[in-house]
Amino acid sequence: MLTELLLGIAAGLITSGLLTQFIRFRRMGGLQKIRVFEPKEGQFNTAFYAYFVEQLGRATEEIVITGEGFTYRGSEGQRLADLYHSATRDALARGVHVIRFQTFNNIHPRWRERLRELLIQYPGHFHLYLVNHVEGMRDLASVCVIDAARRDNVMEMSLSTDRDLEDCSVRLADTAIFIHGRKDLAAALRSNVMSMKRFGNVVLVTSADQLAASIEEV
Repeated sequence: MLTELLLGIAAGLITSGLLTQFIRFRRMGGLQKIRVFEPKEGQFNTAFYAYFVEQLGRATEEIVITGEGFTYRGSEGQRLADLYHSATRDALARGVHVIRFQTFNNIHPRWRERLRELLIQYPGHFHLYLVNHVEGMRDLASVCVIDAARRDNVMEMSLSTDRDLEDCSVRLADTAIFIHGRKDLAAALRSNVMSMKRFGNVVLVTSADQLAASIEEV
């Protein structure tokens, strides 16, 4: 699933010439618009989540996001999951449309309950797509596009890895990058993410009952 997404993103950027523009953008001194976060060894990427939540809090129109969700492992993992959920809920309360591609359907019951809550409370603004994963396959990365049509748009891409924390293995966001204010790149990335709807293993979830029937609990 991730391979198809990333290949689609790369193809879209290359065919439109945007990849070359991005390289030129970096060489011309646009690095202040790029933020990179990496966690310290053996720790959660807390700085990334703090910055991510800040960007979600500034959304005014739309958030398009892909990801596996949270495992709620350890006290810090639970805190970060609740922080992200609160930011998403606050955005929805402001009238922002949130389009989520849930890329893994074997999830923690608490995360399923969070998705269920948003479906019930914000039926016109929370749009949930479930990507039925292939056995043994996990996403390496997730992406997010915030307010793609605005000049102050934000793109986020993060790589995930398995780490041993607090006596258990946890799948965490690892290296993450944010790109600010690139309408051309944001439009291309959003278009490629939204094209996932055409895949046969992607289903629009419209009710809490449908979610319960489609999601497996870990």
